Order: sequence, then C-alpha cells, then structure tokens
Amino acid sequence: MAFYIKGPDFAALKIDTFRLTPQDQKLTFGQQTVVTECIDFSGHKFGFSFFDYENILSFGHPQDKSVDVMGLVAAVAELQRHDPDKSKHKININIQDAKGLQLHVYLWGDYAYKMQQYIHNNPHNRRIVVILQFGQINVFRDRPSVNTYFTSSKLFINSHIDEIIRFNKSLDGDDGPDSSTNTFSVIPSKQLSEYDDFMIKNKVNAISEVWEPVEKCSFVIVGTIKGILQNKTWYYKACTNCFGKAVPSDGSDDRQPTSYVCHNGDCTKHTTSVVPRFMIPIRVQDNTGTLTLTMFERDGKYLLKQSRGDSLDFYPDEINALKGLKLAFKVSVTNFNVSKKNNQYGIARISEDASIIEQLQTKLNDSQPSNEQSLDFGSADLQSQDIKNAKDAISGTDDNITPSTLDKNETTSPMKTLTTTPILKRNLKEVLDLECNDHLSSTKTPKISPDGPTKQLLKVKLKKND
Repeated sequence: MAFYIKGPDFAALKIDTFRLTPQDQKLTFGQQTVVTECIDFSGHKFGFSFFDYENILSFGHPQDKSVDVMGLVAAVAELQRHDPDKSKHKININIQDAKGLQLHVYLWGDYAYKMQQYIHNNPHNRRIVVILQFGQINVFRDRPSVNTYFTSSKLFINSHIDEIIRFNKSLDGDDGPDSSTNTFSVIPSKQLSEYDDFMIKNKVNAISEVWEPVEKCSFVIVGTIKGILQNKTWYYKACTNCFGKAVPSDGSDDRQPTSYVCHNGDCTKHTTSVVPRFMIPIRVQDNTGTLTLTMFERDGKYLLKQSRGDSLDFYPDEINALKGLKLAFKVSVTNFNVSKKNNQYGIARISEDASIIEQLQTKLNDSQPSNEQSLDFGSADLQSQDIKNAKDAISGTDDNITPSTLDKNETTSPMKTLTTTPILKRNLKEVLDLECNDHLSSTKTPKISPDGPTKQLLKVKLKKND
C-alpha cells in the first residue's frame, strides 16, 4: 500500500546508525501529521533495490545500510532452536543468483518459521525463489552473510510478483544455473562445538609427534606463535564465488590480469573475479619443537580483528600482533602433504579458550609415561643459538622468522629427527651417548655449515641415579 504523509517532522539520524533507506533523516509523526491512502500510485510497488552478490562478497556494500537480495534457494539447514528466546531461532539458507554465485542468508525468529512452514507445506515444490528486503550484512570471520533485521525485514517466498516471475524465467535460459527442476540440498548439521572438536573428536599431539605426514588426518596441538615467514606471500587471490584459489586466465602478470580462473573443480564459476584473503605462514612452538602452519582468512581476521590492508605489496605490520599468542590449533593433513612429504599443514580451526587449552595440556601430559621427560626448549625461538646451525630451512632474527635459501620441506629438521626419540628416559639400565651434530643425529657425520665451520660437538652421558 502507498500513502500520502502530510505535515511530518524530520529528525537527523545518528552517526553510525544502521539505515533501512538511503535517507539521512527519518520521519516522525506529530499531532498535525495527516496520513491518507494513495489510490493512484504509479511507482514501484515494493521499491526493491537489489545488489549483486559479488558486490556483497567482496565487501563493496557498506554494512551500515540495508540490502535487498533475491535468489534461488540452493540449500537449507535445519532450524536451530537452542535458545529459549524464539527470536533467536534461525535457519541458514544458501541462495543463488542467475550467474551461479551463492550467498549465505540467515533467517531469524518468525522469518525462520515462515521458511520452515513453506517447505513443510510444499514438499514437492522443486524451485523456491526468495526475496529478502531490508536485510543486514553481517561478517563473521570474513564470511559475509545477509540477515533479517529484527521485524523490519520483508521476506517473499515464491510470491507471484513481477521480480520473482522474471527471475524464474532467467533460470530457464541456457545460461541459467538451474535449468532443471532439481530440489535444493540440505545443509549438514552445524559444525561440532568448539569443545567437542578439540577435546573429543580429535587427538591432541605434541609437535614432535606430527612431523611426518603419514596419512590424511586431523589432530590438535597447543602452541605459541613465535613468528611469521615474512618472505612468503601472506594472502592469496580468492574466487568471490567459492573462495578457492584463482589465477590469471591468460597467464599474464598477476598484478594486472585481464581475468581469473577458479581452480576449485566444484565451483559453479570458471571465469571469476577475485578478492584477497589471508594465507599467513606462521611458526608455532611447544616444548618439543616448532612447526610451520598456514592460517587462513577466517582465523586470521578473527584474531587480528581487522581486514587486510589496502596495499598488497608489503608485509603489514599488523600481522605481528599474532606473535606470542598461545592457542589450540586443529590441524589438517591433506593428501598433498602426504604425497609430497610436506609438513607445512593448514589450520582448520583455532581456539583461544583458556579452559580448553589448559585441559588439552593436561590431557597431553597424562598421555605421556610418568618415567619420561619431554624436551623443553624454553620460550626462546628454536631457530636461535646453536640450533640455528641445524639449518631447519629457516633463519630467525628476533621473533621474525624468514626462510633461508634451503627449502624447509626438503631438508631434515632437528625436530623431524627427534620424532623417533623425542623424550629422554631417566631410568635407563644402560648409558646412552648422544652426539649432537647439525641435524641432531647420532649416526651421521656432521655437515659443514655454509655459514662456517661446524662447532665442536659435546658428548652427553646420562647415568642412572643411585
């Protein structure tokens, strides 16, 4: 319905106030205000102002202004009702535009129940097109989504209106992403809780136990970020559709490419646009060794509490804020790691929960035999002092770690050697001689360091206490 409003008052909106319309002022009604229905309104009936998904996914739309989106429902999750407050119940749906891009949409409260009821009452409806008007963009760990905004949003589900009719016709074309009438898929249940993922689902290991990538798996370690590999690229160009890696399609200079191709075989886009995303190589240390892990966008932005800088040419100083953080890391070993013997693993999830970290450390300590003593290298970076001569393919200056001329994943690490015997046993009947050469090996002849002669080695004898 349309109305004439006569004699309203105007009030300026506060700075940083979320705005449902582009206006800088809001209308207020006084005693003199008169409202009458407009019978001959000739403008747009609903006043939609749709924005491209690409604009939203690349953070081109301001978060303090509402957004209208329309799309084909590609996937639906279960209704989540963990909170006693019904307004906090929600459904997550993925909607898809005519070009195949997908966008996360969260429907809260009555909007969630409206969607659930429609699906329940129309079990054989194989195509659902929705419009969410006056939605709010939320960003969680750098994943943009559109959410309903209290009771101000409007939700249209397969409504017989011109916009949805035209969109349906666009899907029937040869270039449409869904020319068939296949039904939407069901999004799997939400991921494990943080506690279950770290404490129950995955085994906690010391770093010295996971140096060799033997099989595809996931595990948990607890460690402190000691440095960042600054001469490695700290971001990658991501497809705006799936966030997979994209490369220039014509092999041109990556600084000025004409177009990009997504390398993700499951992506619905081949030629795509890109957005830079964090891919930070960090060095993590516990009391048994160090390991290089790759931190991606979600965790990087969450810990740094900010997006990437404007310039992609330089290593941003802000990333140094990661150093010194003690975290629990859920680590993924991929088929690539196993086949290439590459032990630079990716981080699947992080936890900074002090309680979880403490419980994980207790769990790890309890798993070690009581007559064994783990090697404790202290809080100093393991790339310092004499261990620098071990040439773990990296060199350290203060807390900033930069790779040396050797490839870390093709050399022998001191901790890699220690994987087989990471612990010194006290109650030994025999005396063990430990020869500490440049790779901490007891069998190989010391190698000459490219930085100079090898230092004199010490022979250490451990004897049983009387």
